[in-house]
Amino acid sequence: MATTENEVPTTTSEEKVEKPQEENSTAPPPTENDISAAEDDKSASAAPETDSTPAEDAADKTDDKTEKEDKADNTDKENKEDEKTEKTEEPPAPEPHVVEAEELFKQLSSAENCQSLLHKHLTQAVLDKLKEKKTSLGGTLANCIKSGCEILDSSIGVYACDQEGYKVFSDLFEPIIKEQHKLPEKKAVHHPHTDFGNLEKANLENLDPDDKFIVSSRIRIGRSQDGFSFAPVINKESREQLETKTVEALNALSDSLKGTYHKLAELDADVQKSLAEDNLTFDDSDRFLRAAGGYGDWPDGRGIFVNEEKNFVVWVNEEDHLRLFSLQKGGDIGAGYKRLVTAVKALEEKLTFVRDDRLGYLTACPSNLGTTMHVSVVIKVPHLAESDKLKPLFEKLNLNATVVEGEEVGAYQISNKRLVGLTEFQSISEIYQGLKEIIKQEKELAWRPENVGEMFEHLSKAKTCKSLVKKHLTKDVYEKLKEKKTAHEATLGDCIISGTLHLDSTIGVYAADAESYTEFAPLFDPIIKEHNKIKAADAIAHPAADFGDLENLGFTEFEAEGSPIVSTRVGIARSHKDFAFSPVLKSEDRVQAEQKIVEVLKALEGDLKGSYHSLEGLSTELQDELLKERLLFSNTDRFLKAAGVYNDWPAGRGIFINEEKTFVVWVNEQDHLRIFSTQKGGDVVGVYKRLVNAIKSLDEKLTFARDERLGNLTVCPSDLGTALRASVFIKIPNLSARKNFKTVCDNLKLQARALEGELTEEEVGVFEVSNKRSLGVTEIEAVKEMVSGVQEMVRLEKEAANSKPKSCTVL
Repeated sequence: MATTENEVPTTTSEEKVEKPQEENSTAPPPTENDISAAEDDKSASAAPETDSTPAEDAADKTDDKTEKEDKADNTDKENKEDEKTEKTEEPPAPEPHVVEAEELFKQLSSAENCQSLLHKHLTQAVLDKLKEKKTSLGGTLANCIKSGCEILDSSIGVYACDQEGYKVFSDLFEPIIKEQHKLPEKKAVHHPHTDFGNLEKANLENLDPDDKFIVSSRIRIGRSQDGFSFAPVINKESREQLETKTVEALNALSDSLKGTYHKLAELDADVQKSLAEDNLTFDDSDRFLRAAGGYGDWPDGRGIFVNEEKNFVVWVNEEDHLRLFSLQKGGDIGAGYKRLVTAVKALEEKLTFVRDDRLGYLTACPSNLGTTMHVSVVIKVPHLAESDKLKPLFEKLNLNATVVEGEEVGAYQISNKRLVGLTEFQSISEIYQGLKEIIKQEKELAWRPENVGEMFEHLSKAKTCKSLVKKHLTKDVYEKLKEKKTAHEATLGDCIISGTLHLDSTIGVYAADAESYTEFAPLFDPIIKEHNKIKAADAIAHPAADFGDLENLGFTEFEAEGSPIVSTRVGIARSHKDFAFSPVLKSEDRVQAEQKIVEVLKALEGDLKGSYHSLEGLSTELQDELLKERLLFSNTDRFLKAAGVYNDWPAGRGIFINEEKTFVVWVNEQDHLRIFSTQKGGDVVGVYKRLVNAIKSLDEKLTFARDERLGNLTVCPSDLGTALRASVFIKIPNLSARKNFKTVCDNLKLQARALEGELTEEEVGVFEVSNKRSLGVTEIEAVKEMVSGVQEMVRLEKEAANSKPKSCTVL
């Protein structure tokens, strides 16, 4: 039988073995008489009791030996049976927390789409190493991983069970902490000593004294108390004990920090409503924390401390033991920071907070280590929001930014990214300087010149601006044009305002009306020449309109079988001769232009027949449908907005659509009319014929603006000439991945633009490829250039896909 180290083994009567007395007996030593008697016994036993032969004596000895051997064999057999019984005895059952950890790991490891850090770093080897361990407060691996294993869309997936959990389960927490906080993988985590800075000398002045940009700020710090488990495993008794201890310290706060503690379990309905309206309360709705066990015994042992001014708040036993908030309206970030630091130092005199030499202050979630300080600021930056500078600026300043829902356009909540590896004062200084730079750039973009003289001065001083308007608006040209006006009272300023405000423009000018091209020709002509690669000494010339022979176009539709072409579109722009262009078009004139155009559109017949939808009355369903199909326009182009194209939006604007959705007209978008013929697949012949038929029908009833030198006149000088863009949406993932893709497009006289916005799987790698030339060619020539270029592009895509490059005749 097996025994434990505290049990004394026993033997049965059958297992007893005679041992020499001197080894195992405690009897007294023998006397002389005992020795004599023993010798007599020995002599007597040596004398034979009966006569026997030597053979019989030998037989007796053999029997005696056999009997002893049998006894020995039986003893060995019994010992082996005991050994066998001992070996087959079942091992002790694993503890429940070990079984739970294994089951959770199975659930996690079988998840196909889980992207959490837990899923990445909890390997079988790590599980085997940690699953049986416990902290001194009873925390287990299962406690830490439960939430991330049950909720597979977690970002991190782990919560620390208590302060010791970060060390006991460091094989899991360490790599997660490094990746979450973007720390070097091969270097040890190191967080500096606490340093809130010198509050008397800290240069944290009000960033926005006029309250133009910053709405409010909030600074939050988390703290855990020594000797208590964290939210996932703390029991009711300990939680209530912690609450009592914390409230005693909070009630001792004085001056502006003095306030009232409200137990959640006893919260008055009116007080609860008031706290909720001010966004000062918390609830049990976080599914990740709930899965971790963070809401056990809800709402007992929890509450909210609020000072009289409601700008200092402490949550007790929410996710962490304490969460301290300092709230501030306006841009005085420094005042909020000083209030929070004063509170933390006062509480440290009565409470012992958990801090690690490497990780800083310890909290339940590893994302909140280090300083645990989150600074968030709501700021209005509408001009930055419209530009493409916003995202790279936030990245450069090491700040997070999210759009604030329900606020005006351009409202963002900005917060610090880093918590580990820097001090508290370094953290507040980083976001302070970041906000300072953001406000500076917003002011620059919000600047509006009062006159054309300020515009010219601004452009002249812009050293990094490379636009065509910057290049060609010389002092001489400015002096010639600054006082001029057109019949619609359009000025030089109306034409250059967009390029002045957006120094990253490529061209930088928009025509305010048809007359702008002649009145301000000293500026427009050199820009038109350079954009269209016409020599400065050469005259601008555009041929008469020629849409070709529709019965013999000279090209065919693109191949259907195995074609990468998704759809085909041919569009053309037109401006009504009687109206100013969108930058200076008056509201009543825009509505009148709309009415004239719509009257003609409604008279279209055959496959062009359709219905008009005013943007002001467009249903949500149709709007969503048209946006999805990329048939609707919006007011999001910052260059057009600066030019005044979106004035009075959305009045006087709309969209005409035929029944098959293959013919669309945008009314008063950028130009008075933008006309499209479109359909799925590569039937460029059918698409082009439909467009030509529409143009000829509209030409009969509307008078369009046209110039003998420049062709059809439009708002943007890049669209002059035919004002036609023939394009295909084509899937070219292999060709577009080549480094020389732009060169290929240039040589084919094409321009390519990748689809933007949220793309479906089918749209990834899809480009809109169109003709590059519009001025100096006829309509039929422009379309032919697109068709031949796309045919060559299809061939190159097949080559790229097969990795068998061949020489390109066009190149």
